[in-house]
Amino acid sequence: MRQITLLLLTLFVGQVFAQNKSLPNRITEVENNLIPFVPVKGFKGWNIIDRMKCYKVPGVSIAVIKDYKIDWAKGYGLADTSKNIPVTTETMFSAGSISKFLMAVTALKMVENRQIGLDEPINNYLTSWKIAENDFTKKKPITLRMLLSHSAGTSQSSYFGFTPTQPLPTIVEILSGAKISETRPVVVNSEPNKEFRYSGGGSMIAQLALMDISKKNFAQLTQDLLFEKLGMSNSTFEQPFPSKFIAQCSWAYSSASWFKGMPYVYPQQAAAGLYTTPTDLAKFFIDVQKSYIGKGRVLSQTTTKQMLTPQQNVSDGSYKEQIGIGPFLIQRADDKDLNGVYFEFTGVNAGFLAYGIASITNGNGVIIMLNSGDDVNGLGKEIRRSVAKVYNWTNFLPTEIQPVSLTDAELDKFAGRYRMGTDEVLYLRREKNYLVENINEGKDIYCFPVTKDTIVFTDYNIKAGFKMNDKGEVVSLQNIYQERPIPKMNDDEFSPSEYLKMKNYTEAREAFGAMKMNEYQITYLAYDLMNKKPLNMDAVKTILDLAKEQHPNASIVYSRWGDYYLKLNDKPNAIISYQKAIELDPTDQQVKEMLDSLRK
Repeated sequence: MRQITLLLLTLFVGQVFAQNKSLPNRITEVENNLIPFVPVKGFKGWNIIDRMKCYKVPGVSIAVIKDYKIDWAKGYGLADTSKNIPVTTETMFSAGSISKFLMAVTALKMVENRQIGLDEPINNYLTSWKIAENDFTKKKPITLRMLLSHSAGTSQSSYFGFTPTQPLPTIVEILSGAKISETRPVVVNSEPNKEFRYSGGGSMIAQLALMDISKKNFAQLTQDLLFEKLGMSNSTFEQPFPSKFIAQCSWAYSSASWFKGMPYVYPQQAAAGLYTTPTDLAKFFIDVQKSYIGKGRVLSQTTTKQMLTPQQNVSDGSYKEQIGIGPFLIQRADDKDLNGVYFEFTGVNAGFLAYGIASITNGNGVIIMLNSGDDVNGLGKEIRRSVAKVYNWTNFLPTEIQPVSLTDAELDKFAGRYRMGTDEVLYLRREKNYLVENINEGKDIYCFPVTKDTIVFTDYNIKAGFKMNDKGEVVSLQNIYQERPIPKMNDDEFSPSEYLKMKNYTEAREAFGAMKMNEYQITYLAYDLMNKKPLNMDAVKTILDLAKEQHPNASIVYSRWGDYYLKLNDKPNAIISYQKAIELDPTDQQVKEMLDSLRK
């Protein structure tokens, strides 16, 4: 009993301490407490500007929710790097899949208005287009509840946008898979109401049903049912982006090879079309929180509680993730307290990332929007964890680990390269009083010693132990999920990619050749190398030579050779390579279009 009392007192003191901090102090603490997935006692948090530079994010905007109100909102960095326009609290970002959450609340409002049934066949409400009937739908007709909880078994998990100069499909053309939509038809291709299966196509079906019933376009419908009621004056589902908001709109940035260097257009409005600000999105999340206690402006308490009731399991791990009728629900796996349940949605569009999360109770939350679409687990989640730490969110962060202190010499023994696979190397280096890991020179993961021979990886809270030989030398590393240890590599031992980086092309070709990659694996490697910076065309040629040797009759090999010659501005050889690709695969429409453009 005494322990419980002490625990409650500790939580109370922590909450009071957070409440008593001044607003400037709270902002400063959030800006300087960005942390990895697993909190580490004594680890000094990162600064937001430093982490923006680390992740190459030009601009960020944040709105923090406290006690069912916006506590503060602030912009960082640039909305447009070429024009040097700063991010402000009125800068609008593409919200990506958070659009689906707002569509779900719109739909539930129409359920409350008795315009549509949550558990009636959705085809009863569709007039412009119908879900094609098959064996799945005959047994279980698709309902709005299934569509909003991503359990309808519908196809098309996500949508790619269009560049502003491309012709845009209608919603019926998107659902029908017309050529202009550049996607396949949306169909039911797995058993309905059996399991969670994320589907942007299902969201588009729900959107069309709402439009058919209301006789309104989707932008106007959400304006009437959501934005006007909540004072969301800097939000729109209009696509293309309306001219009145252009001055407020952030540019988009991404290092992805396919990215065209501009904000994309998303005619798939309910799936990905929302533009908004963190401040406006915070108003929406706050209204959901208030509706849960019967004080909201849009939904009733009964409907909101139904919306926030789990419909399907999504994933298990250190957090249990479920889906409600619209939002995702997350809770630490070791926690059963309702105060530790959070509803959330994350959005990823070309050149943009957005995060919205709020507690079901207690009135806490944060909205974070970035004009960079490159790392969904990076900066945005670090900011989210900082807010959770500073504002003492109930049972949100994992339990803090207590590292032990090792000497530099002890840590240096662990540093080195560990071979996870033929071409997969785990690198460990010492930094200050901890280790930093990356795999194939990817993102850094911070690792802290918890015993003399054990570290914790702070990206997934996984322990790994080092093994020594009789001489006390480290010979391997093994985490708790691995069946076999990862051997430490000798100084004269290299992976195929390491040979390539060292420009030892003969050794690289021999090592990659021994891997016996299929034509898709090896040509993807070439494609990836062609789009890396700095560009090493000798490395690309090494891989393509090997690809031609091992797969002489694969059309995709010659397509990549065409790409290679285009990079060299060698148009004649590019044409020859693409022609060879067409000879081997006459159905490749993309290569045909490339050839046509080169011959003009």
